[in-house]
Amino acid sequence: MRRRFREHHTRHFTDLTGIWDFAFLGNIEPDEVDVTTIRFDEQMSVPGCFDATPRYAGKRGLVAYRTDITLTDKTRHRLFIDGLHHWGRVFLNGKHLCDHSNGFTRFSADIAGHQPGKAALVILVDNRFNYDRSPLHLDYYDWYHFGGISRGVELHRLGEIWIDALTVTTKDIASRQVTIRIQYASDKIIGEHAFRIVCDNNEIVSETLKSNETSGEIERTCELQDAELWSPNEPNLHMLRVQLADDDMCARIGIRQVRTEGQDILINNVPIRLMGFCRHEAHPQFGHTQPEQLLISDVQQLKDIGCNFVRGSHYPQDPMFLDLCDEAGICVWCESNAWGNVSEQITDSHFIDAQLTDIREMISASINHPSVMMWGVLNEGESKTLECKPAYDKLLKLIRELDPTRPVTYASMYPFDDVCFDLANIISINCYPGWYFDSIEEIPQYLDKVVSHLDSVGQGEKPLIISEIGAGAVPGWSDWNEARWTEQYQARLLEVTIRHILLDNNRINGLSIWQFCDLRTSETARRALGRPRGFNNKGVVDEYRRPKLAYDVVKRLFRQARTDSH
Repeated sequence: MRRRFREHHTRHFTDLTGIWDFAFLGNIEPDEVDVTTIRFDEQMSVPGCFDATPRYAGKRGLVAYRTDITLTDKTRHRLFIDGLHHWGRVFLNGKHLCDHSNGFTRFSADIAGHQPGKAALVILVDNRFNYDRSPLHLDYYDWYHFGGISRGVELHRLGEIWIDALTVTTKDIASRQVTIRIQYASDKIIGEHAFRIVCDNNEIVSETLKSNETSGEIERTCELQDAELWSPNEPNLHMLRVQLADDDMCARIGIRQVRTEGQDILINNVPIRLMGFCRHEAHPQFGHTQPEQLLISDVQQLKDIGCNFVRGSHYPQDPMFLDLCDEAGICVWCESNAWGNVSEQITDSHFIDAQLTDIREMISASINHPSVMMWGVLNEGESKTLECKPAYDKLLKLIRELDPTRPVTYASMYPFDDVCFDLANIISINCYPGWYFDSIEEIPQYLDKVVSHLDSVGQGEKPLIISEIGAGAVPGWSDWNEARWTEQYQARLLEVTIRHILLDNNRINGLSIWQFCDLRTSETARRALGRPRGFNNKGVVDEYRRPKLAYDVVKRLFRQARTDSH
């Protein structure tokens, strides 16, 4: 997994990123393919999205990637793939290892019972829309679904005993007390082995693990007395490393507590007002693959504009981006992959099972990031329908089971009809007054109406976030009328919106403007015909991160709001 720090110091692993052999197979079913006979006549970058390259721009179909790997000995190896769109099937020397659906989460495949030496790794990737295979990627979603091996690939040699997972959670901020859990396994009875925990080069646990099993879990509660707290203003980070026998795993942690109390969101018992953007991982030249320089540039622009908050829309974000947010003190809402799902989907066990898997993989990858302060599900799902409520309940319950330390929410587009608000810790509303309905001048009145309604239905003692609001602006377009789609209209709408939410109103706790950057949208005519250029143009920067007029407006008002809050 691409990170800002080394996850392992003693484990041997090979970074497989680079140029792989490539073949475009087209409109053929994966079950019909014999991977040993594929003619690989081209090359493709890994990570990368093949349909963002000039030759395959916009093409959908089955493709194949191939590279050689070296298995150093007969010991178990594990292949990690950090992101693959939308569906993939992995083979080693023609042997099927695993399938995976959903492009924004990490998965792995174990290699055992093999002979040492060189082996052929082939990965089939399908970027076609297929609800049976990949129910979380649908053609009407309001973003373009690129295809390919979009994040990194690594081959790990696991050894005699290996660590599967490391989780660190803050138990008490006053004493800097944390709970450390590791999951471990072996191909044989584990026996006795040395176990250590080190934080910032200070040994805090040294003991002998004894086990008559082939797997298990260790939990220790420790006080990191010299550690500093993490907060948006002081994003202090500490390196924690666990060692078991010859394996190790590292996590860069921030000690902090997030909770809600009445209408407030608190970090380390201090109320915070969140101001920022919804952000997609997309670029015309790179698709969903985010080069490191692009990630750095995005974080620099977010900080320049005065943000302390990003909503990851509408899927789990690249771990490298979360690393950068940890360092920059940017709070993140991390949510599972969904958009505008209707009751037929939300009540379908196939769809919900895919959501449950996505949630598990999302939390597994992101739980140690102090910047991640809330989890979300089902953006703009049909939360106004009672038959959908059991699914919302099931998904949010799973999140709370996996991580009881963070608030949960979901972005609702039904502020006056939603029936699931009682399931969330934070109420989040997507609304577009001044754009899809009403005038700019009526925005404050509409937002006040939303607040009054929530108070009247028993949701007044919860924090409230306006999770989407904004206007489209075609880059470079202006006219004397300052009409819709001009940069002037967008700038004026956001000025009225921010002033009311952050400067004139203490009831709304957060704002994530839709959106940070323009991005290509769905190919369906229904969606594209409402999106000039085939893009969702509501970014304050365009798809190449060039600022529009609204950029400086938001920057001025965000900075004023932060000054006023102090």
